[in-house]
Parts: sequence; C-alpha cells; structure tokens
Amino acid sequence: MDQSPAFTDALFQAIMERQQYFDLFLLPKLQEEYRIAQGAAKTVRTVLVKKGILRDNPYKYDSKVETIELPPDENFTESERQAVIGERMAQYEAMLDYVNNYFTFSCDFLTTERINKLASLNRTFYWEAFSHTSNRPNTRGLAELINTLRTGADPLSTSIISDALTQLSKTSIGITKTLKGLSDFHRERYKVAVRKLVMPGAVFNPDLVNSGGMGIVIKEIKKAFAASMRDQPFYTELIEEILREDFSPDHAVLQQDLIQKLAVNKTDPKKNVSAESLKPVLMDGVRTIGATASQLGTIASKIADNKHTLDSLEKSFFERLSELFRKAFNLPQEEEEVTITTIDPVTQAGKRESIKISTFVEDLNKRSRIYTAYSIKTSPAHQKIEAMDEPQILDMLTRTIAELHTILKQSAGLDDYFKSTAPSSERERIRGIKVEISAVRNSIVKANQCRAEYAAQLEEQQQLKKLGILDA
Repeated sequence: MDQSPAFTDALFQAIMERQQYFDLFLLPKLQEEYRIAQGAAKTVRTVLVKKGILRDNPYKYDSKVETIELPPDENFTESERQAVIGERMAQYEAMLDYVNNYFTFSCDFLTTERINKLASLNRTFYWEAFSHTSNRPNTRGLAELINTLRTGADPLSTSIISDALTQLSKTSIGITKTLKGLSDFHRERYKVAVRKLVMPGAVFNPDLVNSGGMGIVIKEIKKAFAASMRDQPFYTELIEEILREDFSPDHAVLQQDLIQKLAVNKTDPKKNVSAESLKPVLMDGVRTIGATASQLGTIASKIADNKHTLDSLEKSFFERLSELFRKAFNLPQEEEEVTITTIDPVTQAGKRESIKISTFVEDLNKRSRIYTAYSIKTSPAHQKIEAMDEPQILDMLTRTIAELHTILKQSAGLDDYFKSTAPSSERERIRGIKVEISAVRNSIVKANQCRAEYAAQLEEQQQLKKLGILDA
C-alpha cells in the first residue's frame, strides 16, 4: 500500500537523528548514572556491613554473571531481614557491576528486552521513594535497617549513607527517564521499519481502516510482514498506530506530532552563552571549601593547646640549662621538629614525616582566614576567583582540595602524636580533633562532587556541540 513518501523519508531522517542523539549523548550519560549508582550502592552496603547491621555473603556473586538476574522482592520475616536484605543488596550491586562492565550503551545493543530488564533492576529498591513505610519488601526492609543505623551510629556514617541515598535517588530518576525515552524510540524505529519494508508490499483498501475493517487490514499486513520481517515479532498495537497515523481523517496532525516528538531540538545559538556557563558549579565547590575555615581554625587552636600542654611538662636538667643559655645570650629559640606518621587514605600505607608544629599552626590559621573569604560572595577574594576563567577556577579548586588532603593527613598524624606522647596522667588534657577532621573531609567530598558535576556537564555540552544542538 502506497504511503506519503515525503512523510516516510522525514520520519526516517528524524529516527536517524534521534538514534545519534541517544548514542552520542543520552546513553553515555546513562552509563555514567549506572556507575554512580553502583558506587553509591556499594557505599551503603559497606557501611551497613561494617556496622554489623547487614549480614552479607561476599562469595555468592563472585562468579561471572552472564545475564541480568533480578533480585527477588518477596516478603520475609523480621528475623530474616538482615540476611535477606544483605543477599539482595549484594546481588543488586553485582548486577550493576555486570551492566557497567558488559553492556554496550548503544541503541542497537539496548534492545526492548534488555530495556525491560534494566527497568526491572531499577525497581529492586525504590530509591526515589525510599521509606520504611514502603509497600515494597526490599525498600521497606533496607530503610528499616538504615533507620537502625541512624539511631545509634556516628554522624560521619549517617552522613555517608544520606549522601549515597541522595545519589541513588537522582540516578534512579535519570535512569528511568532515559530508559522510557529509549523504549519509545524503539517503538518508533520498529514502526519506521514496517513502513519501509512491509507496507509497500501490503495490499488493502485504506477506507477499511476507518470503517470497521481494521482486522482485515492487519491480516493483509501480517502476510507482507511474514515475507519482509519474519525474524521480528509482530506487534498488532504498533501496526494499528501506523494505520491511524497514515490513513485516519486526522492523519496529518498525527504525523506532524510524531515528527515533532522525534525531532532533536536545536537551541538558538544566541541562548548558548548562558547555557554553557558552568562557572556556578565550580563556585559552589569554592564556597564549600570556604566552609572548612572554622574547622581549620579549631584544629589550629587545639594543636597549639596540645603543644603547650606538652611543653609545660617537667623538663629535663639539660633542657632547662639550654633554655637558660638562650635567654642569657638572647638567642632565638629553634623550633623543634617532631616525627609523625601520616596514613594515605587510599592505600592505607603509613609514611614518616617531620613537621614543625608552630609553623603548621600558623599555616592553618592563614588558610582559615583565606578560606573564610571564599565563602563570602562580596569579599574581594571571592570576586577575584569568580572573575577567572573556568579552567583556572577548576585548577585552583583541584590544588586546594589536594592541599586539604595533605593537611588532614598531617593533622591526624599530629593528633596521634600528642595522644601517644603525653603521659597517661596528662592525656585527659590533650584535645582531640577527629570531629573537625571528619567535617573537613565531608566538605572535600562535596567539593569533589562539584568537580565531578562540572566535568559531566562539560562532557554533556561537548556531545551537544557534536550534534549541533549547541553552537560550537
């Protein structure tokens, strides 16, 4: 049966452009969301296992996975909750690992069958509606376990869990949206294939479509389908859509709506300047670093107090004699270096370092003053950074985060030094800085998230430029 060649050609062109849009932009973004989801799920499970709230079988899913095996979502008893949720979380994480390592994120690989599997996997836990009152057993069980953690855990563990749940919620929403769009795309691509390969060979009277003879028409199309697309399933619902779009009285409106639905909208180049500005994302990271100022000042104050505590202890005869000579001859007091052990947070390897405490305290106080200005938008320092180019801000933010990592390692090393050096009788006078270190570390995590968000949005813009959606 003849159709409008102009419409069919326009539809085919729209489908090809939509596929390119998925392959170059939406699906790489989808893959990144799966990677973030896997990392966040691993974080949740690790913290819960470490705190003894979740029981886990680490060997159950070590073997190579060959297909997506959906975790069950049946009810369980309260006594089974730790073991069952532990097993289902492990399987969920293993499936995300399989998707990230063995899936190809392209329209041709992500068939309708695989999309349905991914959509079901995404519903293992309802992250965007995460509550202990959920009617889904997995979601409810995990939420109850996390509530147990929140009632008695340290603030750092609770904060880590909350951040991971936020990431899982965001990625779940994004994954669902992309999978829905990809599913709709496959429906339209299937219909284009039918129009191109089947409809020209189908013989029927178009008037039957609107006069109650739809069944007769579909029967004729099925004959042509068996000859041209016999390796594909026959979807009656989609064939009926084709017939309505091509032969119903309002076919012109339906065809126009379909072309608009598939079209990749190209932004007006005049609007691209504001759209491309990612500086606010980086400035959020700078202000997050500024929030560490008070903690750094507190760390400096406590380290200074701890040094004074050790210095005030009874000195040996030779130390007192040396001090008398310096005073008598008006000699400057040489700052003594202490040896501490710093721990690399990634490798957990220890390293011996020599450090001058007074110099370290002065540097902390200086940084505290500088970082205070970062968090105040009206300060000259903040305005100077805001006037920089994006690569300059990114470089400055990266260097500052690296410096803070070093400060935290040295601060933790000094904390251990003071506690191990002070006599047991004086140890109560030593002021700990673990809380402040944790607070700074949380700020570093948030600043790094800003860097990651900037990188992701920059990559997104580059992909849009390739597609011609943004002006190069």
